[in-house]
Amino acid sequence: MSVLESIRNKSGLAITVVGGALILFVISDMLQSNGYLFGGGSDNSLGEINGDKVDIKYFESKVKENEGFYRQRQEDPTKPVDQNTIETLREQTWQQIVGEVIMQNEYKEVGILVSIDELRDMVQGENIHPQIQSAPIFQNQQTGQFDRSLVTRFFQNLMESTDENAKQQWAMFEKGIKQEAEAKKYAALISKAIYATNLEGKAKMQARTRTADYNMVALNFNTIADSTVAEDESALKSYFNKNSKKYQAKDNGRKIDFVLFDITPTGQDTANIEKWVAEKTGEFANATNDTLFVDLNSDTKFDTVAHNLSFYPESIRGQLFNSPVGVVVGPVFDNGSFKIYKVSGITEGQSYNMRASHILFKTDGPTKQDTLNTMKKAQEVLAEIRRGADFGEKASQYGTDGTASQGGDLGWFTEGQMVKEFNDYVLKGNKGDMGIVKTQFGIHIVKITEAKTKKLVCAGMLERKLEAGEQTTNSIYNQASQFAAAVSGDEAFETAAANLGLTKRQSDNIRENDKVLAGMQDAREVVRWAYNAKLNDVSEVFTVGSNFYIVAKLTGVSEKGKADFETVKEKVLADYRKERKAEMLIEKAQTAITANSADINKLAADLQSFVVPTTTQTFEAANVAYIGVDNLFIGTLFGTKEKGKILGPVKGDNAVYIYVLNNITEGDNVTDYTDYKNEIRTQNAQRLEYGSFDLLKELYGTKDNRFRFY
Repeated sequence: MSVLESIRNKSGLAITVVGGALILFVISDMLQSNGYLFGGGSDNSLGEINGDKVDIKYFESKVKENEGFYRQRQEDPTKPVDQNTIETLREQTWQQIVGEVIMQNEYKEVGILVSIDELRDMVQGENIHPQIQSAPIFQNQQTGQFDRSLVTRFFQNLMESTDENAKQQWAMFEKGIKQEAEAKKYAALISKAIYATNLEGKAKMQARTRTADYNMVALNFNTIADSTVAEDESALKSYFNKNSKKYQAKDNGRKIDFVLFDITPTGQDTANIEKWVAEKTGEFANATNDTLFVDLNSDTKFDTVAHNLSFYPESIRGQLFNSPVGVVVGPVFDNGSFKIYKVSGITEGQSYNMRASHILFKTDGPTKQDTLNTMKKAQEVLAEIRRGADFGEKASQYGTDGTASQGGDLGWFTEGQMVKEFNDYVLKGNKGDMGIVKTQFGIHIVKITEAKTKKLVCAGMLERKLEAGEQTTNSIYNQASQFAAAVSGDEAFETAAANLGLTKRQSDNIRENDKVLAGMQDAREVVRWAYNAKLNDVSEVFTVGSNFYIVAKLTGVSEKGKADFETVKEKVLADYRKERKAEMLIEKAQTAITANSADINKLAADLQSFVVPTTTQTFEAANVAYIGVDNLFIGTLFGTKEKGKILGPVKGDNAVYIYVLNNITEGDNVTDYTDYKNEIRTQNAQRLEYGSFDLLKELYGTKDNRFRFY
């Protein structure tokens, strides 16, 4: 095993984005305008960073490199990389390229560098990098501790070695820790730039320690039904135009309506598979090479491992474990598949497998008498069972753990899996034995339901998943295609879906590089379509996962920095209703105040509400009783100067308020705000650390067009 492999296996080094931990995959130094990375005016532009285009060929070459590094860390480097991993590698490679360009530019601007001496110190000096210290190859075998001399010896061997691959791997690792050090310096630099003033510290202290005592009447917006608020299209559009900034999209987004066509097997599909199973059962019994027969005919490869009882389906365990080699057992339908088993080997394991049921009585209290009372109850129930009462019924009645609903059945378990007292009772007993066992969990009535065994069985399994056949799949596809053609270009999407007994669904806020749609995996093609379609377009038929066809209609388009009425119409409607409700409640409250300007209790009665007395309300904790967080009202409250007078109505975030300020108690009487300032600085530094890279991407004009290609 190479040193780099040893370090990776120990430390879990993986592909990471810039601004985080180590970057193991080297990005070429050719990060300059009009170079190999940036494809000028090429149509193969995958995106743009700081005005320069990123060429897709270069990007794919870096993905391939990263895929190679990923393979090296796997047990079987020749095993194909699955599509989900490829997509993850693409995402991380993109982030690396963007981060490399932006951060190297930033480092140059502010003068950050890691010298050769610093790097040497991290690799073999006084401040060895933690990943090197923890690598097994640098651990003294006698002491188990990091041994610096082993590092020195390694470098001597590396310099004398002719293994260029090992040297290249180490160079990449060194570059990774160098980039990590640069990132740490940059993070420290920007965090040190954060400062909090005495005025901010004082405001923080007052927000936390200054308190208000008040009485209020709150008229929640929810007390008015939506149906009572009259709205029309022109009113909504007028409201939208006045508040358009509020609805500007922060990112590009799409909204779709869609229907799913479930690809489910029919009765004929089931009959076809059952016929296949019947034919293969006889062939399996006569096969002379079970491994080859299973590998050629089954959905899964031959399993050469011998397993205990609990591994196999409940319905065939007894027959399987009591049959000699060569006997075929099944078929059985289990977990969506028909399965046929053939005993190919019998052996014994090191530990017993056991099965038991129990009824757990938890002790009601901490005293010895509580335990004695529980023991007495368990003994009474055990006596009833011995006299003929059903064990499962008693478990359902008295059991206090998750097995109670299953008649107390614990299933098969391995020797040593249960706590010692329980394990020892079952291990020493025989099938049918019942008794009482006390453990740390309480008092158990235990019944041994099967004889213990060390027997293991290796059984070849011929499996065929129950799924829709070609004829069924084609029929459902044709149905989906006809639906897509019927609704294309008109507004009949929902009606057509209802006519077929299908439910129209929605998915909004779809991002350019999303791969999951409304909880469904493998929906990337639908997302790509949405970003290339026009508003109200209806899609072709897409396959989502292995069980669905989908037809979608693009119903909303939001572009970053813009506000589109149709896309945000539902949000506009909700906000518009809120405004109208506030106006209605303010008018109602004003009438009540006019009639009862001196008595808040009478005022509350007129409003069919009640007075809520509140004490020690702080500005920082803006939670209002019976309403929830309402920053707008709390801000108004703490800005109030008059005391003992009915004030309002005040529109808050969630209600209209009428209130009387009784008292303001000043907070801590301190002049040193250091602790509060430090708290503000720490919070802001963390916020900046996590958000700075996103801000830099925006400042550098980063454009991500990957959705056009993947």
